Amino acid sequence: MTTLRADGAYRRYVLHYYNRFANLYDLGEFARHRTRRKALVLSGWQPGELVLDLCTGTGGLALTFASHGAKVIGVDIARGMLKRASAKGIRSTVNWLEMDATRLGFPNEAFDVSVLSLALHHMPEEVQLNVLRELRRVTRRRIVLIEPEVPVKPNWFRAWAFVASVIDESEYMHEWVRQDLIGTCEKAGLHVEAVETSRFWIHRFILCIP
Repeated sequence: MTTLRADGAYRRYVLHYYNRFANLYDLGEFARHRTRRKALVLSGWQPGELVLDLCTGTGGLALTFASHGAKVIGVDIARGMLKRASAKGIRSTVNWLEMDATRLGFPNEAFDVSVLSLALHHMPEEVQLNVLRELRRVTRRRIVLIEPEVPVKPNWFRAWAFVASVIDESEYMHEWVRQDLIGTCEKAGLHVEAVETSRFWIHRFILCIP
């Protein structure tokens, strides 16, 4: 029952937040542009491999892969974000699907590479585990997770979380700054291969093997 309550709260929050800010989301793309390119490199994507961009948002990461010739499926629960993504990628090879990340309608190992960018910190850990287990199920070779870095000492967590939650409006940020994300990945059955940080310590990349 606890998991069901967490899933329901997460869905309501995500739909409210992302549909409301869909038209404004790309204003922050300048801070994510380099991150998208680095994710492509770190994924080790090879021509002919199928890519899943889970929680695709307005499609920036999916379109980065597609611009290099990848076949990509971009999935999101927020219809407003998908409308923005499809408008941007009208000439791309990306297929956009409205779907819940906790219950993916794909067979096992349907994708060679999966990416999940800047979404987990908007979820309680119980929901994160559901999402990561689904990613593990549908991915054959590599998963790339991208999340905000927390470049402060523990005694600064509270202040950092307050500022970050105002900027990103995540109601779970105070939990996120204290969370052991590597431990969460391992609890979901993923093998963490490497962890890297973006320029200026804005984003963290977690490379996983399903």
